Amino acid sequence: MLLDHHRCSVQSRLTVVEPFAAVFGGQVSAVPAPVWTPWPLPEHWVFGGLAYTGSPADGGCAVTSWNGLDQFGDRAELLLISEEAGAGVGGHFAGLPVSYPGPEVGEGPPHARFEVEDRPVPLWAVDGAVPDRAVYAGEAAGRWLWVVVHPAGAGALVVEPMQLVDARQLGAELSVLPLGELSPRLVVD
Repeated sequence: MLLDHHRCSVQSRLTVVEPFAAVFGGQVSAVPAPVWTPWPLPEHWVFGGLAYTGSPADGGCAVTSWNGLDQFGDRAELLLISEEAGAGVGGHFAGLPVSYPGPEVGEGPPHARFEVEDRPVPLWAVDGAVPDRAVYAGEAAGRWLWVVVHPAGAGALVVEPMQLVDARQLGAELSVLPLGELSPRLVVD
């Protein structure tokens, strides 16, 4: 029951923005948290929307959806979540009943590394997530960075080198992002 209450409270706080409105309607610049974006975007990947919560005063949270093909040519979706500790948004999208990634994050060697704003960010696999997805977490820019990959078999995507930037800093380059349909995972997960 805790998981259902947790999911409901997080979902009710999220503002979901369609890809076109996020990019061309100026919504990206209004988000109070980093809007993590793969840059350059992997070939054949598209932006599937944005969800966020909070205000500049509380730092907020942001979730971006990216859809494309994994290394084997199968469809995959990557959710990138930036949140303050304890916000619960990352746990919600990971399918966890908690608001933090767990004690395995930061223990032992990392399972992957992303470059976030030109700095290496170690990522650890998160135990206990819903089995249909692979979940990784680490710390980037003083916040939790959650990486949720659907389906779980596409989790090897995080092993590939990926550079993330904050889309709020892209300016006119933001308009070249290929846009897809709004991810249903942002609306109902």
